Amino acid sequence: MLGVAAGTLALVAVTAAQESATAAPVAPSATAKAAQPVVKLSSSPLGMNIPPWNALYANTGSGNILQRYLKNADVTQLHYGGGQYADEFDWQTDSSIQNCPTTALSEYKAKCAIYNALYFNLFSKKARAISAQSFVTANYGSGTAAEAAAEVRQAKKAGDQVAEWEIGNEGYGCWEDNNWLAAAPEDYKGYKPSVNATCPMVKESTVDAGMEIMAKSYAANAGKFMAAMKAANPSADIGVPYAFDGTVGGASVAGNTIWNNTVLSADRKYIGFVDLHWYPESYGGTTGAAGNPTAEDVIQSVYQIPAEYAKVKATLAANRLSSAKMVVGETGVSYLATNTACTPTGALFAAGDALEWLSLGASSVDWWAMNGFGNTGKTCAKPDEGMFTSSNKPVPESPYIGYLLAGAVAQPGAKLSTLALTPAADASSVLAFQSVLKNGKTDVLLINTSTAAATTVTFRSSLSGKLAKVLYAGGNQNSFATKTTTGSTTSAAVNKGIELPAESITLLKDVS
Repeated sequence: MLGVAAGTLALVAVTAAQESATAAPVAPSATAKAAQPVVKLSSSPLGMNIPPWNALYANTGSGNILQRYLKNADVTQLHYGGGQYADEFDWQTDSSIQNCPTTALSEYKAKCAIYNALYFNLFSKKARAISAQSFVTANYGSGTAAEAAAEVRQAKKAGDQVAEWEIGNEGYGCWEDNNWLAAAPEDYKGYKPSVNATCPMVKESTVDAGMEIMAKSYAANAGKFMAAMKAANPSADIGVPYAFDGTVGGASVAGNTIWNNTVLSADRKYIGFVDLHWYPESYGGTTGAAGNPTAEDVIQSVYQIPAEYAKVKATLAANRLSSAKMVVGETGVSYLATNTACTPTGALFAAGDALEWLSLGASSVDWWAMNGFGNTGKTCAKPDEGMFTSSNKPVPESPYIGYLLAGAVAQPGAKLSTLALTPAADASSVLAFQSVLKNGKTDVLLINTSTAAATTVTFRSSLSGKLAKVLYAGGNQNSFATKTTTGSTTSAAVNKGIELPAESITLLKDVS
């Protein structure tokens, strides 16, 4: 699907006239990138996290609006679980122990469970309605292998198109529910299950269990989950959480090497993929607060992705899992809400983030989250994590525009590659992607990451004939930074060089 036709652009251009505040111009520090090998994209390159508690998506009226947005952006994978919520959620009763106090697990459901609008069967139905496959995080922390197997069996029977299953959300973290720590083989006696508790590693304990205990416990018990799920459906594609090192600001995990090597080696025979939660920044807060990342921080973080991809690839190879896929199951600017959802930076990051991972070989990239219950009105006044406001009539925010434009090149089955640009001095600020679609036509997407200066670049590509040109640029934006313009050009004109405004995304599409 084109995803950026005139009607679609009219749909995403919100009517609010107030211009968004922009950060002071900055120039990039990255060096020019060489072209990468061609990668054939999976059947579901672009995805979105939609948790069980998302009543907005479950609602009939608003849900239909959002399905239209998601389809326009060529979102073909929906991730169900909800971050930490996945380890608190019982899919069979559609209940969560999120607000429960420290108590025996058997008492949770009777005394303090909360119930969710988006139950599993409804989520699956809505995913199928937009021809999207599902990625489901099973409840490891407070669930059982039998419950996970029953969910796999139900999905297979109902034809729910669940392409991937993950065992728990972030089992390497002390913030997750983890009842299995108190079970064999670790039998950690200091553990007491408690939701909303903070570190140390074992909740409600003054003793830190440490990553070695966490990893050994998970490897042994997650293996039982995987065996039961494979028995329910031998073709189930099962994955585990991957832990980044300290170079990833918003997703670093102390002891990540212990976690990765312990889990990957122990459960190798079941593992089809690893789930990467990519949050390059660890800042957040109210608009204008010192804790917010700068535009430069946000945009420059995209240049870190190739090095992190290489680390993951090396870890998989060292554990004899070179054939395992990489799924970026959660991504965003930060694990905290920021003001970038309402600035042009948010669009540039969302597009560059997704296309960098995909062009290197990641199977899919799932944004966190569809809406984060930050902005609800007609002005962009609050920090947010989502692509949409949380009002009854949701409005796209700037990261959605990044996905909308990226979706034109991140088509299922397309052949995606990066482009080498000249001159190299100017091209160091530009991310460039070419996609040869299944119909044989070519799209090119160019991101000028400099917020300070326009640049003109040339490149060799497969573009030919008449081209549609869609431009998103900072400077004269509306309140949600979702303004785009359309025009036309030709491959002959582009071959002579194309000017890219500061802080912009340019999509060139073959319409001949």
